Amino acid sequence: MFLRESDMAPSVTRWMTRAGLHVKREFVTPWGICDLAGVSFNTEHAAHRMHLRQKKSVASITRAVLLLEIPDAEEDKSVSIARLVSRFAATVGEELVAAEIERLIDDGFVLRTSRGRLQKMNGWMPLQDRLVAVELKLSRIAEALKQARANMGFAEESYVAFPMPVALRIAREPSSWSSYFDDGIGLIGVLRQRCEVLIAPVSSSRRHDPAIQLYCVEKFWRTQQSLIQSDSRRGLRTLQDGKMIGVQD
Repeated sequence: MFLRESDMAPSVTRWMTRAGLHVKREFVTPWGICDLAGVSFNTEHAAHRMHLRQKKSVASITRAVLLLEIPDAEEDKSVSIARLVSRFAATVGEELVAAEIERLIDDGFVLRTSRGRLQKMNGWMPLQDRLVAVELKLSRIAEALKQARANMGFAEESYVAFPMPVALRIAREPSSWSSYFDDGIGLIGVLRQRCEVLIAPVSSSRRHDPAIQLYCVEKFWRTQQSLIQSDSRRGLRTLQDGKMIGVQD
């Protein structure tokens, strides 16, 4: 049916795209490469972010970690740089913390108050409605499931995808792999022209690393202009000058 794992990618990519996901192949994560990753943006949250003129991405994990530690301006709370330096002293040097904070300020994500304290310009988190990961394998079941479990560190839905005969065999006898499926991993059977979910995934926020998830979503935001145009061609809503506008058929 399939000679290579990459031969499965077109069918799975079509399935993801039809579900409204923007898809990247060979998606780089902190621990390796995910075969396929897809995101659907929350259009209202994306519009608010554009309104804040936060067009640039949060392009480092350190920056993502720091941004999540800074209180929202809407909450009327703040934090000092010294507090952040102390908080991450064991893993991140003071110079790097200061440099990454300055980058967040320059890019419009963070405000420095008159007292020199920091607040986050937010109202758009989470940026995504869905974040999906798919591992493609012809037969190496245990390896695929281990990779899919790792992908739960960033994805809200993590799947393994096999050629349909292999996937059906797994679905009929899932007990051998129950520890993985009980964790919430989904199973997809792949044919040339279609895919079928044989075991539905279960999302668990306990497995997500918020900073890594933010960092991964930001990889899609880097190309958000082309994604927005793609949305408009499919008759969804798009963004213009920071405002949401309707797209006519």
